[in-house]
Amino acid sequence: MKLSLFGVGNAGTRIVDQLVGGEHGTDQPFATKNVLAFNTTPSAFETADHIPEDRQVVVGDTHPEVVAPEPSVDDGDSSASPTGDGEAAGDSEAAEEPAGDERETVRREGVAGDPELGVEVAEDDLPEIRRALDQVDDTEVDAAVIVAGLGGGTGCGVGAVLLEELKAIYEIPVYVLGVLPSSEESDQRAWTAARAVRTFVPLADAVFPIDNEVWSAGSAAVGYEAANSAIATRLSSLFAAGEREDQALSEIRMDPNDMMRTLAVGGIATLGYAETELSIESEGWFARLRRLLGFDTAEPEPQTDAKSIKQLVKRAVGSTLTLPCDVSTADRVLLILSGPPGELSRKGFETGRKLLEDETGTVEILAGDEPLTDASTVTATVLLSNVTGVPRLEAIQERAVAFQRQQDAGSTETTRPADDDQPNVTDQSAANDHGFDFEDNNLGDSSDDEPSEWETEPQEQ
Repeated sequence: MKLSLFGVGNAGTRIVDQLVGGEHGTDQPFATKNVLAFNTTPSAFETADHIPEDRQVVVGDTHPEVVAPEPSVDDGDSSASPTGDGEAAGDSEAAEEPAGDERETVRREGVAGDPELGVEVAEDDLPEIRRALDQVDDTEVDAAVIVAGLGGGTGCGVGAVLLEELKAIYEIPVYVLGVLPSSEESDQRAWTAARAVRTFVPLADAVFPIDNEVWSAGSAAVGYEAANSAIATRLSSLFAAGEREDQALSEIRMDPNDMMRTLAVGGIATLGYAETELSIESEGWFARLRRLLGFDTAEPEPQTDAKSIKQLVKRAVGSTLTLPCDVSTADRVLLILSGPPGELSRKGFETGRKLLEDETGTVEILAGDEPLTDASTVTATVLLSNVTGVPRLEAIQERAVAFQRQQDAGSTETTRPADDDQPNVTDQSAANDHGFDFEDNNLGDSSDDEPSEWETEPQEQ
């Protein structure tokens, strides 16, 4: 499946950079030359090793609130994780305030975790964004993917504007890969992430949230790097399947339409992945000589029978999903098996499909194989679409509602207008909202009969 990739914010830039880097030196290109990265923090591009400079777009660099004097106190958003949007690393960490005339020379970058400011600067720079989009030929790709950290002002705000723009000009599906903040990060970032989910799910063709809580356990940078690598592996195993040059003949052919059909129900999607190493037996000199001379040699016996394929699929669906959920809520499922052709049997496919029917309770299961002659592993990738049993989203929602109520209470006490006809600050924010406002009556406790914003009804595209 050919993709155009759009990284937004620090996390989006890092993940897209890793995806593009993973393509280099392989015969499996799925996003070559169709890449852009948008950021309100120019210094974030210094770590991008594989995204060309002409594809790095700075948004809001002339806006007075984006390039502003560094505050003397922390604004509470500096707990962002490296895998998250990382806005705190560039636009909300406090710097030591200088004295005298030097005060104005110390300046910060970015939107300081403010999604409304992210929306404002993106809308102001829409002509620049549109010029950048002209570099991507949407006729060469099957779908577009926006990659962003949902807890940051850039990922949420700029990402929302970019999503609206792509949906307006593209006829291809537009998906969102969004990194959720962990529970150790601030309530502000949880509130921003919940607003981002509220905005992206109804508008995007599908949303792939990445749960930072399980993928970045611990605080060491190496842990986040390993998490990004694991995420990139799963995304590549899904979207790059079938894109290798000179690929062996597939027994159960899969094409981009299978992926798009699986994701056509919209909502939240998640990925499972598992692999089995194959033992490599050394070839004897006599057998090697016969093969070189053109004589027939016995084919090696397959190491994976139907039972082992079934176990591999079971490990994939039971693995740490990109977003842990109740797998029985999935509307549609896609299974991809990759490995040496001799290891991918039709019987193995059927046992894997039957297992997924039992685990998910749906009969809408598509499957395909990816024969890789020189592979030393057999891998199973499972895509679950429109899942609803998501504890992490419920937890983020609860934190967001509590934070919103706390902010509303503070606003009522300090900014109540003298004239009842005059709107208060909260009303003004709602009036200027970009689709991700929060109202307490809409985000009440989970005992309400109505589904939450991210548990939307499936809609055919």
